[in-house]
Amino acid sequence: MKIFMVTLLMGLTLSASDISEFAGKMSYETEYKIALKKAIKADKKLMLVMVTNYCPWCRKFEKRTLLKEEVNTLIHKDYVPLILNREEGAFPKKFHTKRIPVVLFIDPLKEEVVHKSLGYKNVSDFVKELKSIK
Repeated sequence: MKIFMVTLLMGLTLSASDISEFAGKMSYETEYKIALKKAIKADKKLMLVMVTNYCPWCRKFEKRTLLKEEVNTLIHKDYVPLILNREEGAFPKKFHTKRIPVVLFIDPLKEEVVHKSLGYKNVSDFVKELKSIK
């Protein structure tokens, strides 16, 4: 039992650091209020990527889609990107969702979701979606 708990804690810690590492590498915000202020100032929508530590589809979405230059360029052109761990709950409760990964496109002035993208998307599908939201 002790080995299981140590392994579980190490896995959760590594996953949490993966989110911070991803955010740093891709210039995503990791705090809702800071990202919201930046979106208002830049007159852009807020793009909230919601993930969890245990979600393999979240990691796949990050690595196979969000890390791609074409996708990252489009995101930063039109949105202020934010990635949050749903388990940490550092976001307004109205944005909670049972399914992950989820990308919420939020009007920063009204703090309302204008578009929701559920589940893993490959590069071409996510690029189409990004272009259609504008």
